[in-house]
Amino acid sequence: MKKFIVLLSAVLAALSFTALANAETVLYGDADNNGKLDVNDASVVLKKVLNGEKMPVEVKENYMDIVDVNGDKVLDSADVAEILQMILDSEYKPSAVSERETTTEKATEKPTEATTDKPTEVTTGNYSDGVVVDNFTDLKSELAKKNNKVYVKGTIECTESLKLEAQNANVDIVGITNSDGTAATLDFAKFRDSLNKSGESGTGIRVSGSYYSFSNIIVQNAGDCGIRIKGKNAGYCTFENCVFRYNNNSGVSITNGGSHNTFRFVDSYRNADLIQKNGADADGFSVKLQAGEENKFYNCRAWENSDDGWDSFDQGTPYIGSVYYEECLAWNNGNPYAFTGEYDYEYGFPLDKNLIYVEEILKNDPDFEAKYNSHSVTSWPKVTVRLLGTSNNYNNIHSGSWRGNPNGFKFGSAETPSSSYRYIKNCIAFDHANTPNQTPAKGFDQNNGSAGYDIENALSFNNAQNYWMDKMKAKSMKGVFYSIDGSNTSTPDAPGDLSLTVPDAAKAKELTDKVYAYRDMIYSYVYSDKIPGEQICDVF
Repeated sequence: MKKFIVLLSAVLAALSFTALANAETVLYGDADNNGKLDVNDASVVLKKVLNGEKMPVEVKENYMDIVDVNGDKVLDSADVAEILQMILDSEYKPSAVSERETTTEKATEKPTEATTDKPTEVTTGNYSDGVVVDNFTDLKSELAKKNNKVYVKGTIECTESLKLEAQNANVDIVGITNSDGTAATLDFAKFRDSLNKSGESGTGIRVSGSYYSFSNIIVQNAGDCGIRIKGKNAGYCTFENCVFRYNNNSGVSITNGGSHNTFRFVDSYRNADLIQKNGADADGFSVKLQAGEENKFYNCRAWENSDDGWDSFDQGTPYIGSVYYEECLAWNNGNPYAFTGEYDYEYGFPLDKNLIYVEEILKNDPDFEAKYNSHSVTSWPKVTVRLLGTSNNYNNIHSGSWRGNPNGFKFGSAETPSSSYRYIKNCIAFDHANTPNQTPAKGFDQNNGSAGYDIENALSFNNAQNYWMDKMKAKSMKGVFYSIDGSNTSTPDAPGDLSLTVPDAAKAKELTDKVYAYRDMIYSYVYSDKIPGEQICDVF
């Protein structure tokens, strides 16, 4: 195994973006105090956060103010993410930095005799337009009411499914961000662990009604899907700044008529039916099996789920309606090593103790985390994991029995007709590798479907096959369709109407470096229990 010791190491070595500082100007984020902003500054802060390494000795008196770029008085991975953004976009400034610079400018301005400016009003903790809940009983009670705004405080341990059944409910569910920047959380672990069998009844949030909205919330550890929107009257829901993770089936499921749902700035990651189905069915976003019209995803990310990133598997009529993907990314789905902890170990990422397999390792070997952190694991522990009345083991996960599909965007299946529609703009798929069950793994996958589509800009790289869309029918094509690595070394691309661009080595490196830096920025948020929100990967 490659034993990299810090997050971002491959990217930090490759990126070369710099921002030079004016000698008389404070350069926020300059962690190594050398007068320029580059990837070494992110590395310095990250080493401090992950490993407790010392900061440079020669620092300014206001050093903490300089590196705590988000202004929350805590040095953590969120600051690393902000510094990376500042490196990648010279015009980007975190709000705390802008505020400090504005304050400095005002302090140096020549005073005037009079001013008509009013002091800035800051409103915090004002939830008078709704009700604040911090326990499951109150949450369940408030969600049963129509025309309601419910603020979720802290982590609520959910002991059963939340059933949202009202039509035209007009209910908003809003998470209150904790003082340390972490997100409000609905945790279904207790409910999951009370079940003795798998199935739809273990879903965390079950929506059969309409007009519910969710924002600023993490949904995790459900015994089935994190949320399932199902039924011909289900839908017209919105999701913004949400995370669905560690659920025992898809993070998000829309099926059997669910329609007109909009997802903005949503991450769905490490959802896996590892035990009962050996990875076969847990997608990041599942819009399949007779899902309805107008399901839209803007700036969403599906990554490291046990099955596909997005799946629109058709079976029976009515066929799946229109699906829209804009500014969306999918990576490293269907990889069994992500769920045993081996992927993180190989690439130098912190131990993910939320993984069920890793939880079992730690039960058997309390010293394992210390071995992991010192990179002294000689052989990976082979344990048996149990959940929902059944079990699975290491050998089965890594055998030909693994059923996860390592694909990014799956647009349909053999039954999908040309009358179905997909809209694709500025989307990226990468790092989907072959498994015994899936060869070749694909970035953009028609799955034998023939849906019509409009497409504008796409990037696919390091997938066994980057594009497979020859049976799909293009209505319009604009922009550039990059294909880098992998696809021409095994099964040739069959892009249909797409005219692929294979960039030269320098351009390919520029594109992939940017994407990996973006990926690691997302990691730094979610692994600190924070919500990334809108983050555009500007490569087109």
